[in-house]
Amino acid sequence: MKTFLRSLPLIFIMLLATYWLPEVISRNPADIITPKEESETIQSESFDYQTTDLEPEQLPIAGLGSYVGQNIAAFTEKFGDPMRIDPTVYAEERWIFGKDETDYAQLIVKNGIITDLFVLGSELDVAPFKIGMSITEVFQLASFYPTYSVENQGEQVTLELTESDLNYRPLIAFDNQTFAVLMMDRSTNQIIAVRYLDSTSLIRLGVYDDGSKKHFIPSFEVDEIKQDAINETNQKQVYEILNILRQRYELSALTPSDALTNVAETIFINQEEQIIADRQANKESSFSEAESSDKAIMNQNSSIDTFILDDKSNSIDEQTNQTYQTLTSEQIELTLQETELELNEVRVLYSIQETDVAWLATNWFSLEIERNFLMDAGMTEIGLAYRANDMLLILH
Repeated sequence: MKTFLRSLPLIFIMLLATYWLPEVISRNPADIITPKEESETIQSESFDYQTTDLEPEQLPIAGLGSYVGQNIAAFTEKFGDPMRIDPTVYAEERWIFGKDETDYAQLIVKNGIITDLFVLGSELDVAPFKIGMSITEVFQLASFYPTYSVENQGEQVTLELTESDLNYRPLIAFDNQTFAVLMMDRSTNQIIAVRYLDSTSLIRLGVYDDGSKKHFIPSFEVDEIKQDAINETNQKQVYEILNILRQRYELSALTPSDALTNVAETIFINQEEQIIADRQANKESSFSEAESSDKAIMNQNSSIDTFILDDKSNSIDEQTNQTYQTLTSEQIELTLQETELELNEVRVLYSIQETDVAWLATNWFSLEIERNFLMDAGMTEIGLAYRANDMLLILH
């Protein structure tokens, strides 16, 4: 009996290590989660939703979704003029309406017709749904379907939704041949935004699996001046959307920081200069070896929260056809160490942007790591830089 009593502290310590140590390790700021690992985490979670292999039900169109396919004049007649009109890489414009948590919306207008309508404002009409509606309430209004057949330029394209899509980005069909994507918050399981699209816009958005990217790879030419203007407005949209969502959750707004933007730009520049120097060194030594360092996903000894959203492909500059190698967390940290920033006070999100800002920013809220970064109450500043399709966001 005495032996048993003497062993109790040891047993208690072992139990504590079993349950507490993994939690401490998982919170280590040096952790870097790759897209593959994040995807596996999402796929392992599911809600008790109902799916069917039957032909998707088409809900009666209502609310702001009824403006898709209509002339922009019908919208402005009721809601007034936009706050501004932003350029896009396509032959269309992005009209920005509203400025806060209650009334913010974006419209894509092509030849005077609304083709895409992104609704973020909590007081805007997205019937039969509502911003802030829980996933349980959504289930009572609509069934979720794993496949949709969508017509695009006379061709039938089958879209397949993953379990993650059904959980956080379910697709709804309407009786006017338009669609809505319900953007869900991973933490609250509530709708944070609704994206209405015609069939062409849905295919081009490219967020659901259609078996091939041939339907939505853009074919366009954008000169440097226009690309700079697009990058500037994209930056502004990221700031707007993130701050509106922080406002919704009663957090202070992030202040745009030119200093952080300059740091992000320097990270891109330093990587390119290092690659050039490495290649020159390889030439001079007449010794070529695989550039494994460029393929590294993460630096295990990193002391900064760095989330790499896409490490599977290189970024391509559409104007010069130049391919950029993806950044690694080590390359990011090397530049940050040369600044006056305290590394434990910095958060970094790096992405190869294959969709527009409205999708990217709201989709971050369906992913645990990104959401935690962006909703960190201790963050007060934000900076953002672009390089081709690369986007590097820094919070401080």
